[in-house]
Amino acid sequence: MINTSTINKIILDFGGVIYNIDHQKQKETFSKFGLDNFEELYSQARQSPLFSDFECGKISSNAFRSEVNDMLGNRFSESKIDIAWNSILIGFPTENVKLLEQLSKHYTIYLLSNTNAIHYNVYINEFRDKFGYDFNALFEKSFWSFKVGMRKPNHNIYKHVVSECGINKENTLFIDDTQVNVTTAKEARINSYWLKPGKKLKDLFDSQYVLRL
Repeated sequence: MINTSTINKIILDFGGVIYNIDHQKQKETFSKFGLDNFEELYSQARQSPLFSDFECGKISSNAFRSEVNDMLGNRFSESKIDIAWNSILIGFPTENVKLLEQLSKHYTIYLLSNTNAIHYNVYINEFRDKFGYDFNALFEKSFWSFKVGMRKPNHNIYKHVVSECGINKENTLFIDDTQVNVTTAKEARINSYWLKPGKKLKDLFDSQYVLRL
């Protein structure tokens, strides 16, 4: 049981918690392009080495595009591959941004996200165009997997966040929409909450922006 009264730091996942994504739309787009087994290669729960390496920054965006194009039979331009790859991205709900702006007045908030350079560039530009400032400014510190060279659910990334921020685990809550990430964070002794399908981030806070798990 999490004692919410002691929580003063919150670590947030990005996709599915702050930003809307649609795995089914991405799968359908790649299928239209001729990659019918995309779901076997990439899913929220399990990834092939190509995708996990890309999320850990081990390969460049151009190398990633080249590998994906090989899977598609070398039939598509880089721009078309980007269209398919980015089709998972739906957008920033304004209510989530407003919530984060208020939460930062009550809690120290951090970001911990599995992502890649192609998607990151879309998020950052989209946010600046829509809201007029840098998305990362909402957080005390942001941890993007492709920048730190590690990804969830590996225990090392949680240790890295705790070490880099000098976090007291007892006063910290991690929120993620993927159950395995929550499980491994708990194993690292970080208070963690699984944001289940259908649940929104705002549902975890009262009208005064206080946790109410």
